[in-house]
Amino acid sequence: MTSQGSSTTRATPPRRVALLVHTASDWSRQVLRGVANFAAEHGHWDFHVEPRGFYENLSLPRDWSGDGVILRLTHPGLTRALRRAGLPAVNVSWLGRHTPDVPKVVSDEGACGRLAAQHLLEKSFRSFGYVGPKRQHGYADLLGREFNRCASEHGYPCSSVEPIGGDDLGRVQEQLRKWARQLPKPVGVLVWNGATGRELTVACAAMGLEVPEEVSVVCSEHDPLMSAMAPVPLSNIDQAPGRVGYEAAALLDRMLSGDPAPHEPVLIPPLGVIHRQSSDTTAVEDPVVATALQFIRDHVRDPINVVDIQKSLSVSRRVLELRFVQVLDRTPAAEIRRARLERVRRLLIETDLSVAAIARQCGFNHAEVLSRAFRREMGLSPSGFRARR
Repeated sequence: MTSQGSSTTRATPPRRVALLVHTASDWSRQVLRGVANFAAEHGHWDFHVEPRGFYENLSLPRDWSGDGVILRLTHPGLTRALRRAGLPAVNVSWLGRHTPDVPKVVSDEGACGRLAAQHLLEKSFRSFGYVGPKRQHGYADLLGREFNRCASEHGYPCSSVEPIGGDDLGRVQEQLRKWARQLPKPVGVLVWNGATGRELTVACAAMGLEVPEEVSVVCSEHDPLMSAMAPVPLSNIDQAPGRVGYEAAALLDRMLSGDPAPHEPVLIPPLGVIHRQSSDTTAVEDPVVATALQFIRDHVRDPINVVDIQKSLSVSRRVLELRFVQVLDRTPAAEIRRARLERVRRLLIETDLSVAAIARQCGFNHAEVLSRAFRREMGLSPSGFRARR
């Protein structure tokens, strides 16, 4: 009912959006959560979404009539179906080409590879390995290429292996054991996903290879279940999948309003490497530096300083700093800051602890001190960093 002189207002109908993204992995669920967050902030969306496994070929439902699609463009049949339907669509997968019809919003794959290499270089590894994905049509594996290139630019070898296809885990285990056995040790390894990361750590355990002391493992994405079932918890690159989903939804919303797709893919930068036990080591032969690093790891929760390290090792500050710079190219004080801030970043991502509580668990006397140090290093506040997740 309206009064005279007023106009009748109609509620804007919801966007009808199909989500053709499998729900079997934590990464994909975080992407979908990011889509949901955008929809909650910018108006009601009516989703079509079904529980799906990683290796299923997703397709547009025949009886569904909607406005747009967010998807992992994983097979040619899906491309043809989108073309027939004439629906605006956004691809969140590294698979598939960026086109005006189906633009991409993805984690920056090359940056992820470089970040993993830099993480292991900072830990003084001089030997590298890469376990890539099973061969897929149309995928160039920029992750592995950039990881290899970064290691090579620093003059270090990188051995790559592609897991055997099929479901024979016994053969995969045999292949990984044979590959890991011939790698120069200690070695830093980037692994395509959490499932393969678990298989690699199981293979190492079967051969008596210590993880992370002999084989340090970083996964390209986090899989909480596979990490929990591995011999040690698995480190991973934080690809910011929640932001991928959010920005994909934002792009689709603009396209549905008539805006053209961008000429280039929208690349979401990774947020960092999340340390867990599988890479919690530093490959150094200098006994003083190795012992000092272990002391820092053991006391990262405490407000330690360089004097505390000196006392524990009974060496002069000059000797300690000289050896750190020679081995790690940074001072003991810089290493303490790096270790603390890495733990801060991990707690911001994995817990709901307040900044004050995190400060107490990371050796900072006050939350304000933590915030200043974090902003100086990351370019944003702890709360701003957490909001990006």
